[in-house]
Amino acid sequence: MTTAIIILIALHALSGTFWVGSTFALARQGGAGSEALFRPQMGAAVVAVLTGAGLWHLLHSAGFGAMEKVLVTGALAAIAAAGVQGALKKKPAVAQRIAAVLLAITVVCMVTARYV
Repeated sequence: MTTAIIILIALHALSGTFWVGSTFALARQGGAGSEALFRPQMGAAVVAVLTGAGLWHLLHSAGFGAMEKVLVTGALAAIAAAGVQGALKKKPAVAQRIAAVLLAITVVCMVTARYV
C-alpha cells in the first residue's frame, strides 16, 4: 500500500502543479493562450481530482475530523475551478481568474490541513 500512496501523491502533486501553474499564468495574461491549454488543463484536473479521491480513500476514509474538513473544502474549490474553466471557456480571462482564486484556496487547504 505504501507504493500506491507514493504513486498517488506523485501524480496528484504533478498534475495539480501543472493545473495551478498554468491557470495562474493564464489569469495573469488575461486568458491569452487558454484555447491551446484547455485540454491539458482539464486532463490535469481530472488526474488531480481522481488521485485526490484515491488518497482520500487510502488515508482519510476512517474519520471526518478538522483535517478532513479542510481537505474537503480544498477539493470542492478545485472541482468548482474545473467547472468554471469548462463553463466559461468562451470567456477565458474571467474563467482563468476565477479558477485561479479557487485553486489558490485549494492549495492553501492542502498545505495547511495537517496543522488544523
